[in-house]
Amino acid sequence: MRRSYCPLRPSRSDLTRLLGSIGLVACVIAGALLLSSAQAPVMAQGVSAILSGLAEADGEKTEPAAGTTEDAAGQADGAAGQADGGGKGAGESGDGEEGLLRSVDDFADDAVEARNVLKSIVRQIPTIHATILTTLRAEGEDRGLSWIGAALIDIGIAAAIGIAASVLLGRWGRHMFASLFRTDVYSRADKIIYLYLRALLMIVGVILFFGVSVAVYLLIGTGLEAANETAMVVFGVVSVFLALRIIWLNLFAPDAASHRLPALTDGEAKGLYRSLLLGSAISLFAVAFCLWMDRLGLNRDAHKVALIGAAALSTVVLSVIAFAFRRTVARLIRGTGEAPMWRRVLAGAWHYIAIFYFVLAWGISAVRILLDLPDATGLVAAPLEVLLLAAVVYGLLILIIDRVLLPRLDTPAARERIVEDIQRAEESEGGVLDQESARAQAQAEATEREAMRSPFRDLFDRGATIVVLFGAMDILASMWGVPLAGSGSLIGSFIEVLLVVFLGYMAYESVKIVIDRQIAKETPAEADEEAEVGGAGESRIATLLPIFRNFLLITIVVIAAMVVLAELGVNIAPLFAGAGVVGLAIGFGAQTLIRDIFSGAFYLIDDAFRKGEYIDIGSAKGVVEKISIRSMQLRHHRGALTTVPFGEIQQVENFSRDWAVMKLAFRVTYDTDVEKMRKIIKTFGKELLDDEYFGPMFLAPLKSQGIMSMEDSAMIARVKFTTKPGKQFELRKVVYAGLQDLFEKNGIKFAHRQVTVRVANPNDGPEDQAPATTTAAAAAAAGAAAARMLDDEEGAQAGEASADQL
Repeated sequence: MRRSYCPLRPSRSDLTRLLGSIGLVACVIAGALLLSSAQAPVMAQGVSAILSGLAEADGEKTEPAAGTTEDAAGQADGAAGQADGGGKGAGESGDGEEGLLRSVDDFADDAVEARNVLKSIVRQIPTIHATILTTLRAEGEDRGLSWIGAALIDIGIAAAIGIAASVLLGRWGRHMFASLFRTDVYSRADKIIYLYLRALLMIVGVILFFGVSVAVYLLIGTGLEAANETAMVVFGVVSVFLALRIIWLNLFAPDAASHRLPALTDGEAKGLYRSLLLGSAISLFAVAFCLWMDRLGLNRDAHKVALIGAAALSTVVLSVIAFAFRRTVARLIRGTGEAPMWRRVLAGAWHYIAIFYFVLAWGISAVRILLDLPDATGLVAAPLEVLLLAAVVYGLLILIIDRVLLPRLDTPAARERIVEDIQRAEESEGGVLDQESARAQAQAEATEREAMRSPFRDLFDRGATIVVLFGAMDILASMWGVPLAGSGSLIGSFIEVLLVVFLGYMAYESVKIVIDRQIAKETPAEADEEAEVGGAGESRIATLLPIFRNFLLITIVVIAAMVVLAELGVNIAPLFAGAGVVGLAIGFGAQTLIRDIFSGAFYLIDDAFRKGEYIDIGSAKGVVEKISIRSMQLRHHRGALTTVPFGEIQQVENFSRDWAVMKLAFRVTYDTDVEKMRKIIKTFGKELLDDEYFGPMFLAPLKSQGIMSMEDSAMIARVKFTTKPGKQFELRKVVYAGLQDLFEKNGIKFAHRQVTVRVANPNDGPEDQAPATTTAAAAAAAGAAAARMLDDEEGAQAGEASADQL
């Protein structure tokens, strides 16, 4: 019975990264083949050898080798041995150009020999059919060819009984383990566990099929040796086909959308599953025929032709599948969101790369088959086999990460445990628990805890991807006969180098994640927009951590690079000596740089300033925005950014430490009751301290300092208060506005600037000079008053400028 499932697809970027990385393996192997030509000329029979052979054939017509095909194969082996000797001679001579020419000549000779062998096989094709029939009659002893039909009937009966046993086991397993399947899976680990358990049960079914089929055939079979070999080939190939079906079924999960890991729709999953299953069946049928010919000892030339034909058939099938599903795989490679450039390029060209690889692999495989060279078969489907193995291993690594190293903290079970903790805490306090609010709180806490782990989970995922990628590259290169690790490899210390690079990368990212998280904790969540000057800065550890992080990261990179060079055989002792010489040269030639570095170190040790604090160093002032190893950047409150080397700093005036005092002056009339004004200010200060928002900003309450001075038209009163750094400007506006309202309600008036001019009595002077004298006196008085007011305005502006500097 079929079930319908909701298409839930979380956590699909994991296989997306793996698919994008595996797609680069073909290009890497092509480069590895070129690099290995000087090291293993016999095994590296590729396109260059074929082209060289064709070029030589144009200038000189080569006659086919006389005698049997076996003699031609022996001549090919002799040519391969000569190529090996020539390669070694070139290496011993030390002449790079001569060695390259010798390698090209060897490739050309091998290509010519391969062509000769192919011509011999083609010339004997008319007789191959008769030879095969003769061999089959001989295998049937006195039965002729009738043993083939009888063997196929027995094989069919045995296979049917084996399949029936496998089906019965599958039904029993589905009945026994049906509780493991849930459509509401939460994490990728749950999906992987279900898929692996289902695959394990199905593999047991395949083993049961093979065992039952073999047992039944042994009971009903004729006992003929050729029939037994045929049965073993059929049962083995069918078992391999069923195993591939298990892998495709659990990889694409066309019947369980809720457990599907790749980001595929139901139609895409079913299309890929059916296409790859059909392609596997066609390729396995061709392979089975070749294997059957080899097991029965049929004509060797026919066996070579069959192998080349099977490889060509696999090339066509895989190329058609790659082209048909090019858009689907391209979408998987790009992933979700904004893809980097390399992914977009690979997504657009992956099918061309794959088809080119299939054709190239078929050509090289054909040459190796004709020359009886090692690693001749399986090259076309090698990337697919490696991809399947990589997917299985990657799933196991993800399962270890999610179940052992970093278990998820936001699963339903984890939320239930948090709810229980909340319930126990509420019961101990004697309160009543609200289930809905408790579950909401548990959900929030679980999400927050998992968010704290997510950077490390992503790091482990990337590490798993790197391990699987390099493992896949090594396996694929080994299938080509060009091992990346071990003796005789391209890189003798490949595993050691890979381990050092991997550990260095993991250490680098771990240090970066830990320190960046601590910096985020120490950094204020919101910037104080009201703080014009002197706002509270970040903590001391938040100031020092970025410098410490950069130092650690540079140290990790340098140590990893040195170890890698040592593993590659580079003598690193001269590098250390050279570094010491360079250090001395820098010490003597860049004294200013050294002064800046040491001055900054001692300023930071003395905790003279921190990131986010407002400082004045004489030549510049502003908020400390960035601190490097030799300088810092100050952002002025009007926007200007100044970079100051530490060595240029003579003194530091910090406006963001401990506390700040604000003094406010205002003018009142002479008839003001000073005692009443003091009480009003005191009461207002208490109200501000009791306020929920403004109260925590005060370190000392608002106080009246009385009358500070007396002028012609007003008394100058002053108040002061102590606040946290940066809060004085916000409170200044509140204090001015509050005092204005309170004074207006209590009849206290602010004094306005005024000038009293006394004009002499015009009757005291001569009559003819009275108007002029009066006018001159008035003008003089007005000028004096204006000058007095201008002086007051300049003084006020100077005071504002001083306040602006603070």
